[in-house]
Amino acid sequence: MRKITYITYQGIPSLSTIAHGIHTFSNIKYFAKNDYKVDLIFPLREKNSTTDINKLKNFYEIDEDFEIHATKHYLPFGRVRILEKYMYIFSHIIWSFYVSNKISREKNLIVFTLSDWVFYFLSRKGINVVFECHDITKLRIKIVNKAMKSGNSKLICINKFIKEDLELDTENNVIVLENGYDGELFKNLDKKDEKTKIIFSGNLQRFGKSRGIEEIINYFIDSEFSLIAELHIYGGPEDYSLKIKDQYKNQNVFIHGHIKRKQLSKILSSSHIGIMCNTDSMHAERHTSPVKYFEYLGSGLTVVATNSLAHKQLPFQEQIYYFDLERKDSFLSALEKALKQRASNKPHNIESLTLENRMKKLVKFINARPEGLEPSTP
Repeated sequence: MRKITYITYQGIPSLSTIAHGIHTFSNIKYFAKNDYKVDLIFPLREKNSTTDINKLKNFYEIDEDFEIHATKHYLPFGRVRILEKYMYIFSHIIWSFYVSNKISREKNLIVFTLSDWVFYFLSRKGINVVFECHDITKLRIKIVNKAMKSGNSKLICINKFIKEDLELDTENNVIVLENGYDGELFKNLDKKDEKTKIIFSGNLQRFGKSRGIEEIINYFIDSEFSLIAELHIYGGPEDYSLKIKDQYKNQNVFIHGHIKRKQLSKILSSSHIGIMCNTDSMHAERHTSPVKYFEYLGSGLTVVATNSLAHKQLPFQEQIYYFDLERKDSFLSALEKALKQRASNKPHNIESLTLENRMKKLVKFINARPEGLEPSTP
């Protein structure tokens, strides 16, 4: 069996960054299904962080086995409540340096990481390391380009704009690989409710700011659609979810908070329209590949989405109707078009977007001979 070391500086488990955690454990799940022994390394930086594998498997709803090599976390981030951005960067660098030095003595090491600093430190040591990049900062551009000077370093960009904006000095050992959906969870069962159900699922805030949920609710309530359809909102944080639940009292608007993915998958399979909206940011405009979009499609939903460049690069564009979040008429027009289409033109070959197929591409990329080097031994 092949071995891969998976390193992340995430808080695990964590409801505040649950989307990142789901991505990590989905990767672990499908690495394991592709005959990899996975060693997971992460810091015990959350109050409820644990090395109990059964608790983690239950929290992230996976059955596959993996090994845990968590580290203590005596660094400022999470302890010092001032200058948190800088405390995060400092703590991340120190932790990454420590972990990279500790594991670099292992033979035949192959590392998959979501940490740019782990990528940088292991690249300097010539270790076979793959970094999956989900966002861009000025600092990340510099350290990724330095890391890519090693022939053993590989880079995954989750959309083409991340690759462009990293301003890479090389095209070698780089792949654009979008997200996908878990085909074992999210399925189109063709058992839609008789009454039209419109769904938003995901984080209701980003960096403490609304993602446009209140605008969406107001547009819906103030339209004829509120008489013929139901709007369901799923997600956290819990305090914000409870706030808008108290704020909006409408018989066809339902605020549910965060729920487990297996429960969500059943709800999506009975629904009709999925909403994606983001507030204005460079990440929202260029650097996202929303897992929710793929889950919506896998569940047989038509999508209405804010008209960002990143959204317009997603596959199966015929399933998306775009709107301007600042314009009520734009949202209602997109919703009307989606409602008309929902009974027809279902995408063919949707299975191409599953995480299983994504992992096959990822494994092929990992095992490909690095540019100018002999193949590494798994």
